[in-house]
Amino acid sequence: MDGRLFETMYSTIRAEYSPADRPKRAGRPRVYGTDEILLVWAFAALMNCAISVARQKLLCEPVVWWLERHWSLKLRVPSLGTLTERAKRTDFRWLLRRVLRRLRDQLSSGPTEHVVMDATPLCTGPHSRDSESRWTCHNGKWFRGYALHAICDQRGVLWAWHVTSANVQEMKVARRLMRRLATVQPALKLVVADSGYDSEPLHQLTRRRLHVPLLVPLNLRGAKSGQWRNRQPGRAAAETMLQTEEGKVALRDRSAAERWNSWFKGTSLVSMLPYHVRHLPRVRRWVDLKLMVFFLRQWLTYSKVRSAS
Repeated sequence: MDGRLFETMYSTIRAEYSPADRPKRAGRPRVYGTDEILLVWAFAALMNCAISVARQKLLCEPVVWWLERHWSLKLRVPSLGTLTERAKRTDFRWLLRRVLRRLRDQLSSGPTEHVVMDATPLCTGPHSRDSESRWTCHNGKWFRGYALHAICDQRGVLWAWHVTSANVQEMKVARRLMRRLATVQPALKLVVADSGYDSEPLHQLTRRRLHVPLLVPLNLRGAKSGQWRNRQPGRAAAETMLQTEEGKVALRDRSAAERWNSWFKGTSLVSMLPYHVRHLPRVRRWVDLKLMVFFLRQWLTYSKVRSAS
């Protein structure tokens, strides 16, 4: 276990949590704060194990002694029922989103001029009993599971993401990602994506929300010619840009999303979802926890590079 990584995670969660954020409820007061619940879940994501296994590890005598001796962390471990039930609450999701937003803001104050949009599969296995995982074809291969839709910049910083079942069409999720990216108030010049996002309504939404063009390769979708595109201004503008040298160079930025996907899935071990991560709400929570650990790793890596230079 990386001590510096968990210590930074501990301090970040503690800094974002405020006791005033506790929801008012009738009956018995809560014994554990939302930050303590999130810390145990973050430890489970860091160790890549189920929440029950993570709780047993935190209660192990050598681990307790090591934490108190080296970090002086006062971490109370709730029961398994409390951990699973409190993770479904809105205050848990709000705190997790605030931590993710803070860690992302530490990585960069804003996206680069070009951002890339793409989706990557998260498999559950062909014999999974998960009723919400779906079959889909990706790059000529069939798989079953979920999909992570994301927008990242050229530096490898993630700015918008959403997890759905694998069979959800990419263009439907792209509208949600565009709206989330617009809340960051970016100074963009171009949004780059693959041919699966070639849609005139998406072109218009990108110009209306972000005030920039959408550059995607042409997708005829079975048509014999592309003459019908002349009646659609967004697609016609993308086709004209692709004929220029600047457009051809900008289209190569799609590799930034592929690099980010391989980096995230390789370090976070989410290419094949573990057995305890099933159904869409759990998958979304697990991906957010893994992103929190990944953002911390990115920030520590960039800090080492800056100090070395």
